[in-house]
Formats: sequence, C-alpha cells, structure tokens
Amino acid sequence: MTDTTTTTTKLGRPAKHADAAARQRAYRASNKVKTMRLTGKTPAAVAGLAEYFEMSETEVVNQLLKFALTNRDWKHQGMTSWSHPDRRFSSGKATAVQAPAACNFVTGNSTSGVAA
Repeated sequence: MTDTTTTTTKLGRPAKHADAAARQRAYRASNKVKTMRLTGKTPAAVAGLAEYFEMSETEVVNQLLKFALTNRDWKHQGMTSWSHPDRRFSSGKATAVQAPAACNFVTGNSTSGVAA
C-alpha cells in the first residue's frame, strides 16, 4: 500500500498592497490634502480649540467639518453667508453701495427732503 499524503501550506492573509509604494498611494488616495485659506477670527478660534483639546489644528478642522456636514442639509438649506442676495454682486462684479440719505434720527429731520 502506498501512502500518498499531500501537504498544503496555509497561505495566510493575502497582502493588501503589493509593496510600500502601493500602500502609500492607497493612503494618499483615501486621505486627500486640501489647502484652504481661513479668514477673520477663524484661525485664532481653531488654534484655541486645538490647544484646549490638545489635538492638532487639522483634527479640529476635520471635526468641525464632520459636525457641520452631519447637522445641516446644505443642499436644501443653502449656505448661511450666501443666503441673502446682495445687489453689489448681481452683475458678477463688486460695485460700490450707495450710502442712504443722511437722517437725523434724534429729531427725525431728513436731509433728503422726505419726512421721516
């Protein structure tokens, strides 16, 4: 009687990426880097939150964006800073806004000739 036994080796978990370069490409594809300009008091507020919570400013911005995207229907409710039409930009260019006629609010006397 001939004993024919075959041994199979367990291959284990297959490699997810072929090499380190493929792994790096996959990481960069899933974690896009966006460059943005923060205006006004926003940079100081982000830095303050990062210091308070002991995390990086990138993490703070990511958390704020996640919160904003989760808690508002932006497509249907619109952008808050753009919700009011501004006639200065109706032509596509910024134009000067005309100042209203001067009025003395204490006495009600108007310099435009119309009674207040």
